[in-house]
Amino acid sequence: MRPSGSQPLHLNLRDLARLFVCFLLPALFLNGCAGTSSLPPSKTTAFSPPVPTGVDTGHVPIFVVENSEQPYNLIGTPATQRNPDGSPFIVVDPVAATVYYERDSFTTDQGRYRNEIYRIHHERVPFGWGALNLTAGTNPGLLVIYTLNEADTVVLITTVHTCGCYLAFLPTPALPEDAYPADWPQDRQWIYGHTLPSRMELPEQGRQIAFTLADQTHRVSEVSLIDPDNLPPATERVQTDLAPLSALYRLPFGETIVSFFETDGPRSGYVKNNSKPLERLLIGWWALDFRVGEDKAYRGGDSSETIFYTSLKFWAREESDLKDFPRFLAYWGWNL
Repeated sequence: MRPSGSQPLHLNLRDLARLFVCFLLPALFLNGCAGTSSLPPSKTTAFSPPVPTGVDTGHVPIFVVENSEQPYNLIGTPATQRNPDGSPFIVVDPVAATVYYERDSFTTDQGRYRNEIYRIHHERVPFGWGALNLTAGTNPGLLVIYTLNEADTVVLITTVHTCGCYLAFLPTPALPEDAYPADWPQDRQWIYGHTLPSRMELPEQGRQIAFTLADQTHRVSEVSLIDPDNLPPATERVQTDLAPLSALYRLPFGETIVSFFETDGPRSGYVKNNSKPLERLLIGWWALDFRVGEDKAYRGGDSSETIFYTSLKFWAREESDLKDFPRFLAYWGWNL
């Protein structure tokens, strides 16, 4: 029986659409931004890559992974499997961890700069009743870029997922104040569900910058300076492999090699076996990009014409393209 005065619930298509927009859609966006775990992570692992030749230890990131008992949270290694028809199938193997590295340089009116580029990949961003993640999909990745001036001092750190989303900048005291965007926050910055420092101290005296990656979404949830030899007692430390970015184009497959990225056709420059169905459904139509959220190649010999845009404004794709780093910085207000 219904209580006195109550009315039966009838939902037409318009009502269902309103419920979707008002409740389910915001939940997906928030989960995609902030993760969905209701329980505290049971294990934390710090992934530490070897120091590349000619690079200062302070210019090498450490990745602190939450809830590292889950394979999808582990930093993995792109690899191949064999389909029933004998063709290659691209995966990220969570059993072994690899950080990919490349050095690049660029020049602006202010001077010459160098980028130390680090790339990692995960098996997947999960999706289910307990994991309503907007960015759900396979083979996602993350870039961390240290920008150094001519004095070999870090002036800016950039983090961005290899889909071009969740971009964050971390300037250091070595960057002149007139190089900052207007109204840059003094303390913390909000990056779609996470707050990060708006300024970063220089990684000196043996300290390194730790990037904490959230459970499930692998979002950068915190950035801090740490002493790598004095990690919290509950944190396991894992030494990763280090490989050049170009190695992503040479994955072993039997007696041959295959690329982690598509190299021809309309998906040239995109990670293979990588789709983001929720982002395509919920964002693709208004961002005017059917492949929104899909992960892309960056450096390492990439010759595709795919734009690595970092703004969802369709009219700003070329200006926000990470592949043209000086123009990318200028678009976001940095006067390097």
